[in-house]
Amino acid sequence: MRTPLTALLALTLGGCYYDVEEELYPGGFCDTTAVTYAGMVEPLVQGNCAIPGCHVAGGQSPDLGTYAGVKAAADAGLLVSLAVQGNPMPMPPSGLLSACDRQRIEAWVNAGAPNN
Repeated sequence: MRTPLTALLALTLGGCYYDVEEELYPGGFCDTTAVTYAGMVEPLVQGNCAIPGCHVAGGQSPDLGTYAGVKAAADAGLLVSLAVQGNPMPMPPSGLLSACDRQRIEAWVNAGAPNN
């Protein structure tokens, strides 16, 4: 027979729950809820794609030096296929961006690639 104290302890201790972020997100948490072009996508493109000798005016196509160029690449499916999926070849050539950066690019493209 349980005493009221035992029942109270069982309810109280059974109700405790502690999330450990590292256990919930083993690869790390990646926030893709508020991805913006100016805040996240543009710095990634400017630092990894629109660099001298690559995807800039006078360089390899497509020109990713402007929002219009990045938007056109997104609309054509090039941004997701190359920079996110690495298909048929990974971009940048040094290796794919981090998983989180790729998720952010894909979230931005899926949102319509807004100029925000």
